[in-house]
Amino acid sequence: MSGKIVAQETTGQLNEKSLLDFVEIAGFVAFSTSHVRSSENETSKFTMAEELNLGIGLKPHDWIGTDVIWIHQGTFVEEEGGYNLELVMATAVVGPPGGSWWLETGIQYLPFTFFELAEVRPAHDSGFGLLETQTIIDPMSFEYGSKREKSMLLGGTFGSFVGTAYGYYGETNRATAYLHDTKIGFGAALSYEQHLTGNRKLTGNLSFIDHLGILDRFQKLGAHVPHKLHEEIVSATDEGASLDKDQKIPGWGISTQLEMGNISLAGEYMLAQKRFSPELLIFDGKGALPSAWMLEASYGFTLAGRSGDITLGYQGSAEAVALALPASRYVGVLNIDLWDEKLFGTFEWVHERDYEISEDGTGGRMGTYTARLAIDF
Repeated sequence: MSGKIVAQETTGQLNEKSLLDFVEIAGFVAFSTSHVRSSENETSKFTMAEELNLGIGLKPHDWIGTDVIWIHQGTFVEEEGGYNLELVMATAVVGPPGGSWWLETGIQYLPFTFFELAEVRPAHDSGFGLLETQTIIDPMSFEYGSKREKSMLLGGTFGSFVGTAYGYYGETNRATAYLHDTKIGFGAALSYEQHLTGNRKLTGNLSFIDHLGILDRFQKLGAHVPHKLHEEIVSATDEGASLDKDQKIPGWGISTQLEMGNISLAGEYMLAQKRFSPELLIFDGKGALPSAWMLEASYGFTLAGRSGDITLGYQGSAEAVALALPASRYVGVLNIDLWDEKLFGTFEWVHERDYEISEDGTGGRMGTYTARLAIDF
């Protein structure tokens, strides 16, 4: 938003400008209903959800941009009551017009996973090469590698390459008291974009973060480890046993997208650099080496004067049962533009398979059918 706001040109005389000349407002409102059916005891339930995403961008000068994004997610699950989630992101960007370099600071998602949260519409497009999924459900690679944190990023363009280095100030969680308690860390990302012949474009991203334990999914580790192991960890901690609290496991991510007219192919793979110690993250009796990935293919079409797209996806994880990620996930999505590219209807089918019982999973299967009506403005 604010990254795309262009100040009015002057013509020899200073023209008076109102505040609205430098402000842009965008948002996303959606209502959805889902039917979930699980193979475990053959249970089923209905879920209703509403989402509101509001962004305000302000660009008082060609070199300065600020924005605030507010996200509300409310969900009601039959027989389980409801819950609300509120997220706020606020950033400021300084840099010359054209984006040869920029400095961005504030509360934001770290550029470690390049597939953004499906509901987030980032105000700034500073050249990170963030990729948008066509699904309602978040990509498994995003679930693995996302973190909204206070950070400062320095980026620059070098021909077809975009480089980013950032530092963050993390928040610890009581559930991860036995994890590394360092709050300050760093990461980097390198992106490549090449326009090919025939209306085709290739994008690639390589990212690094110094400590996976700071990520949201790993912060909740204490709630996801197998119950018996969690009791052993808590008991050992209470008795003063020496656990490897200082273990820092770096993480790597690679993503790519190929656009060929109406067809888009995309994928992302996230991986820990080395195994965790068994006391922190276990799989099959040894320290886990968790990874997650996603593959997605989309086809855009026009039918009866309406545009839309069909998306098929496969997502999976390995040695990530303690992170509460499914072993595999299949996704099918149909999006239809109902009115002027502002009102959209979406139908999504998701089939998940959990880890087997021998791997501390449930061995269950779950199917979810979701219908959503959304307004983009």
